[in-house]
Amino acid sequence: MRVAPYFYGAAMAAFGVIQLVTQNFLSSLLQVPPTLPLRWVLMVLSSAIFILTGLGIVFNVRRQLALVAAGTLLAVFLLALQLPALLMNLRNANDWAVTFEGVMLTSGAFIIAAGLPDETLISRRWNRTIHVLAMVGHYLFALSLFVFCIQHIMYFEYILSLIPTWMPVRMVLDYVVVVGYLLCGISFVLGQRVGLAATWLGIMFFLWVLLLHVPRAIGKWNVETEWTSLFVALAVCGVAFSTAQRNQYGRPARVVALEESGMSFVAKRGKNA
Repeated sequence: MRVAPYFYGAAMAAFGVIQLVTQNFLSSLLQVPPTLPLRWVLMVLSSAIFILTGLGIVFNVRRQLALVAAGTLLAVFLLALQLPALLMNLRNANDWAVTFEGVMLTSGAFIIAAGLPDETLISRRWNRTIHVLAMVGHYLFALSLFVFCIQHIMYFEYILSLIPTWMPVRMVLDYVVVVGYLLCGISFVLGQRVGLAATWLGIMFFLWVLLLHVPRAIGKWNVETEWTSLFVALAVCGVAFSTAQRNQYGRPARVVALEESGMSFVAKRGKNA
């Protein structure tokens, strides 16, 4: 889907704008401790990176490089903040959600980058590294789907309360989401019907953006967490559509030799679903 980079890039730029408007890190996603040294400076710096990479992705200015930069920034937050917080409190459902949202966004940057034409001004080793990271990211993205499937089962009633009351058969829709996560995760891991599964996953997230997150954000226009959730969903939607378009990172099938400093790193690339 050609819209994939635009959805993801718009979300990255929006993250930066939200931080500058609120003068704070994204509280529902990044959870940066208030005691962090130079916190305000780092907030402004990360906001600038989000905005610049987002604009680069949307306007196709060194798009692949911008995606890698965004993914690297998100990986720093994931490894330095989100993952340690989860490991220290494994019983906290919110930490699980925040961490694996970070996993999806980080993985997604490299998944989308690998589906773009390689940057000719960067070394072949760099381009091959992107493809390996995308392959790893594919499975981390699948793991995230399983985590959210389990969370939806554990907190079924809470998830049900988030579905607008005007929607018919709300409980059925809740079950559909659970089954959707499970089936898409299985498809991604097995490499079967990846394109079809990713397409429906993208449609599901896009419907959430339109029917759930946009009305909630507009209704609570001054609540940062609602806007953050909206753009997280939009970014994941972009990742899903990108996977649908370029789904060869499914079941490992053929061997690609990566030459690094005289060493051959062997990675398996997937075949089309």
